[in-house]
Amino acid sequence: MQNPDPLSPQSLAGLGLQLGLVSQLYGGLMTRMLERHDLTYPQFTLLMHLSRRSEPSRVSDLAAAVDLTQSAVTKVIQKFTRMGLVDVLRDTADQRNRPVRVTPAGIARVIEVQRGFGPVFQSMLDGWTPDEVGRLTADLARITRWLDGARRPDQ
Repeated sequence: MQNPDPLSPQSLAGLGLQLGLVSQLYGGLMTRMLERHDLTYPQFTLLMHLSRRSEPSRVSDLAAAVDLTQSAVTKVIQKFTRMGLVDVLRDTADQRNRPVRVTPAGIARVIEVQRGFGPVFQSMLDGWTPDEVGRLTADLARITRWLDGARRPDQ
């Protein structure tokens, strides 16, 4: 939907500044929270993505979904395999294809890590009403959809 009233350059610059600050500070917070779980933020996003999938995924599809290179995803998958968090399967139709699926231990790890976020997020949102959190979540989801579409070369 097009905004009928264009935003001023100052408004756009302020938005860009806030998005940059939030991104940088949130990334730092996630890095600190994930260190105790022996995970980086990109690794955790990959594990979360796999935990939401009902079917095994190809490395190339995983790389596109979490915005990492195939070689980076392959290295993370190797680490997760050693940790028992994922299984690498064999494709009988194409031996080069090695679909990946999360194990019950991987799902348990995601839940454990996310539970650790609870107190930090609760503190961050102290004083917010449920309606305010709902609006923020909806607005962030809208921005996420746009950003996801903008990273695709065909759009």
